[in-house]
Amino acid sequence: MPKLTFSSDVKWSGEGVRSVADMNGKQVIIDEPPALGGTDQGPNPVELVLAALGGCINVLVSLFASHHGVELKGVQVHVEGDLDPDGFMEKADVRPGFLEIRYHIDIDSPSDPKNVQALIEHVERVCPVKDTLRGVPTVPITN
Repeated sequence: MPKLTFSSDVKWSGEGVRSVADMNGKQVIIDEPPALGGTDQGPNPVELVLAALGGCINVLVSLFASHHGVELKGVQVHVEGDLDPDGFMEKADVRPGFLEIRYHIDIDSPSDPKNVQALIEHVERVCPVKDTLRGVPTVPITN
């Protein structure tokens, strides 16, 4: 399969810190809570990162379940991350991004627990978002 390229166009709304992201015709409002200068009209960027991880895991679990002989009745991923705002506000010498991200995959299935565990291990190994969070070179594009 040839390489796939994904993109997002994110435009400031002109109000506060709110932006609108357009991804292939689908829009998402990005905002911040009032404590960070926003009006809480949408998830903030770091919440979207957590949602992307949980969403990617859900997609892959449902995609690969049959390959592992797993019958799915439900899948839920709880994702949380610790972030110190003093990092991006440059108030302290701490990382501006997440200090740690944790997740728990809850698979409701009558299948053999060994198959479910093999499915989870497969998903964790191939998850593009998890791999990206480990670190990917970013190249700034200038006009």
